[in-house]
Amino acid sequence: MNMTVGINLALTGQNGAWGAAPTVTYYVDPAGSDAANGLTQATAWQTLSKVNGATIPAGASVLFKGGSTFTGALDLVEGKHFGSSGLITTFGSYGTGKGTIQAGVNGDNGVSALNPHHVTIQDLILVGTGSTVSTGTGFALTNDLLGGPKLQGVSLLRMDISGYGIDGIAGYTGSTAYAANSPSGFDGLLIDGCVVHDNTGNATTGTGNGITLQGLYGLLNVAASFTNCIIRNCKVYNNTGKAGLTQHSGSGILLGQCSGALIENCEAYNNGANNSNAAGPVGIWMYDTINSTVQFCESHHNKTGLGTADGGGFDIDGGCQGCIVQYCYSHDNYGSGYQLYQYSDAANIRTLSNNTIRFNISENDGTQNVTAKGMVHLGTADLVRANTGNVIHNNTLFSSIASANGFWLDSNPDKFTTTYFLNNVVYLTGASSKVINSTPSAVPGVLCIGNDYSSPSTSIKWGATTYTTFSNWRAAFPTQETVAGVATFKSTSPLLVGAVPVGNTNGFNTTLLAPYKTQSGSPCKNGGQDMLTLYGINPGTRDLFGNTIPQGLYDIGCYETA
Repeated sequence: MNMTVGINLALTGQNGAWGAAPTVTYYVDPAGSDAANGLTQATAWQTLSKVNGATIPAGASVLFKGGSTFTGALDLVEGKHFGSSGLITTFGSYGTGKGTIQAGVNGDNGVSALNPHHVTIQDLILVGTGSTVSTGTGFALTNDLLGGPKLQGVSLLRMDISGYGIDGIAGYTGSTAYAANSPSGFDGLLIDGCVVHDNTGNATTGTGNGITLQGLYGLLNVAASFTNCIIRNCKVYNNTGKAGLTQHSGSGILLGQCSGALIENCEAYNNGANNSNAAGPVGIWMYDTINSTVQFCESHHNKTGLGTADGGGFDIDGGCQGCIVQYCYSHDNYGSGYQLYQYSDAANIRTLSNNTIRFNISENDGTQNVTAKGMVHLGTADLVRANTGNVIHNNTLFSSIASANGFWLDSNPDKFTTTYFLNNVVYLTGASSKVINSTPSAVPGVLCIGNDYSSPSTSIKWGATTYTTFSNWRAAFPTQETVAGVATFKSTSPLLVGAVPVGNTNGFNTTLLAPYKTQSGSPCKNGGQDMLTLYGINPGTRDLFGNTIPQGLYDIGCYETA
């Protein structure tokens, strides 16, 4: 063996066989010295400043001593800290536990990464100076390059982030790109296994959320800034937001200006408690986003200020097209469990079209001011354009709250066309509940077909009139719950197999949600409508519990019986 190569391998502890260049590992320890070479634990660097100023070779690792605290901020920049294709540079921890980066002053971010690519940051704890005083973000990713490039190869893994005043994790298009109208951003960004909590109480700029990706606004006119990004296995909670901001302060996970994004296996709860803004927060939601999916998530006990909007579980909001929320569990939120809402900005955002909410559960949502909330909420403030092709199907909506609303239609529901409420269970046990509540006088442009409605007494508000029998409602609107002149609805208990409500499941857990399956004698079994044949709507391949659909005829609700 060449002696020089042998010495390099001994220092780095890596295998340089087959001609591959040996990689380098640098160690950082509060007991180390910035005058050392950092190449062994015995000769570790000491401070974040040393790492910030060092040029790290592509494919190298920088590891902070587990269980130790490093004060300040980790500032990563191009030309010093990132890798290249096939050579991912890594920042993480070594030894027992995770290293902690503790903000030294209120303005410190935990990690700032300007134009990052081919880099993994993992197994670190980021702690701000406290959400009531911090003006920093836990992990700030920015692309300010011109020309709309999408940076690749960035991963954030198993981070714990708390105590920051703006966002926990934030990806943005930078000010230079904004000024040039350039949708610069990230492709394939991965955020996996992160815990983001107790942030956003002192947000002074930005949006103030747990995890957020937002780029150049207005996908009617520009390309998406974030493509094919993934957020999975994350827990996002106690991100309180702040009163008096114009933004949706205090959301759990928020996507904007994304295409092909995926959020899965995440839990968002107790976010938004301090928000008092007209623009409210939601546990997990997206706006100005296309062809993106949320699945296998639990969102619960999210909040908003008294009398303000939102505060719900999940939301497909203004400008979204081709987006899906499926196989999720929402419960005990101040606002609606699931929302489709188009705000007014016809000059910049697309119509709210071709979105789907399917095979989900809503349990006791709309706990704050229930007469103006619902299990599922649909509405638009856009008076100019119609919103088409939206489908809400095979969800199970349960509430034991008095005066609850199952399907709540608000704000110009007549502006929805070829939009469907299909094969859902609406199961209300509280007094004075409405299975459908259309709050304005405008007649909704939504077709209800094949649903099972169960409540103490029938109450359907449709347009300006409240109907107390299904026959009167259908006589006034002959296309509702009717196919080929035959009634399609059920109006009896769905006969669930277990006791509800279920409550927390500590993340999406189908075993604990089993009470929402239906008994063999349920009217929901083979009681649904074939939406593919009737309306050309593809229902997907599975139910909430993983069963193939259909098995025989289609069922009503989130469970497909064998």
